[in-house]
Amino acid sequence: MTVSRTQWLAWALLVAIVPATAAKASSPRLTARAAIIMDATSGEVIWDRNGSQPLPPASTTKIMTAILAIESGRLDESVRVSELAAETAPSKINLKPGQRLRLRSLLYALLLNSANDAAGVMAEGLAGSEEDFADLMNAKAREIGATTAHFVNPHGLTAPGHHASARDLALIFRYGLRLPTFREVLETRSTEVAVESPSIHWISLHSHNRLLSGYTYPVIGKTGYTRPARRCFVGAASQDDRELIIAILGATDLWGDARRLFAYGFSVGEPSSPPVVMAGMLPIPTRLRQPATAEGDDEEAVDEVRLKPRGHYAIQLGPYRKRRAALATRVGLAHRGYTAVLAGRMLRLGSFSNRVRAERLAKRLRTSGYQPMVVAVR
Repeated sequence: MTVSRTQWLAWALLVAIVPATAAKASSPRLTARAAIIMDATSGEVIWDRNGSQPLPPASTTKIMTAILAIESGRLDESVRVSELAAETAPSKINLKPGQRLRLRSLLYALLLNSANDAAGVMAEGLAGSEEDFADLMNAKAREIGATTAHFVNPHGLTAPGHHASARDLALIFRYGLRLPTFREVLETRSTEVAVESPSIHWISLHSHNRLLSGYTYPVIGKTGYTRPARRCFVGAASQDDRELIIAILGATDLWGDARRLFAYGFSVGEPSSPPVVMAGMLPIPTRLRQPATAEGDDEEAVDEVRLKPRGHYAIQLGPYRKRRAALATRVGLAHRGYTAVLAGRMLRLGSFSNRVRAERLAKRLRTSGYQPMVVAVR
C-alpha cells in the first residue's frame, strides 16, 4: 500500500503528540497553587508546578524557626513569655506573660501544635525581638539557597512581604532533615511539655500531621493554614532507602494532594528517569468538614475514614514503687528539658517510627543516671 505524503505527515504528528500527552496525563492532579517533589539526598527536583512562585507559606514558616532554635545550641535554656508574645493570634497554647519554658518544650509546641505564641517566645528569647529574628531567618534562607524566601515573622501569620516558594520550603526542610532533633520532634505524635514557673504544670501537644501514621509510608512534616495561604504542607517520606520531600502551597485538598505527590514521586524512579503513568494510587478518604476559619488556625479538615496507626516505639521509665516517685522523676526530667507522660506508676517519653531512633534517646537518658527501656507501642 502506498502512503501519501499527507498521510505520512499526519502519522508523524500523531507519534510526536502521543508521548507528550501520556507524560502530561501521568502528572499528579492537584488542588494546590504550587507544589514540588524533591529528592532528599541529591536535592534534584523530580516534578514541580509553579515551584519558584513566591506565595504566603502560613505555618510552614515555623520550619525555619525550628532550625534556628536547634542550631542555637540553647534548647535547654529557660525563656520568659512576654506580653507581646502571649498576645499573638491563634493557633496558640495560651501562654501567659511571666511564665517560663525551656526552648526545647517550645520547639515541640512549635512543630506539633503550630503554636504562634511559642514561636514569638522563641524569637524573642533567641534574638531579642521578632524583627531581629526575622533577619536571622532571611540570612539562613540565603545560606541554604532559598533565594526567593522572605520572612518578616517567626510564625507565618499573614504579613506584607512574608512569602516563600515551594522550592524554597523544600530546600529549607531538606536542610532541617540533617538535624537529628528536627526529625525526632516531627516523628512525635503527642507529648506533654512543662511550664516551669511560676508553678510547674503541663501542656498536652498533638501533631497536626495526618500522614504521620497509618499511611503507606510514615510522613514527617509541618502543616500550615491561613485564609490567604490556604492549606500548606512540607514533608518527607522514605521507601526502599530513598527519601522524597514534597512542598504544597495553596491547596484545598491538602492530604489528597500529598498522597498523590508521594505516589507519583515514588513511581517515577530516580530523578533523571522520564515520567511514567502513576498506578495504584491509594483511595482518598471523603472530607467530613472544612474547619480552620480563623486566621492562623492550623487544624486540618477531619477525615471521615480514620486510618489505623502504625506501630512505633517509646521510652519507658519504671514502674516505680509509688506514683509519687514517678511524679518526682517527671519533674526532674522536665528540668533537664525532657517531656514525659505519666501512665500509672510509669513514664513514657517520645514516639519514634523505629527502634534505632528510640535507642538514641535511651542512651542519653542512661548517661544522666536513668534506667530507660525501649518499648513497642501500638
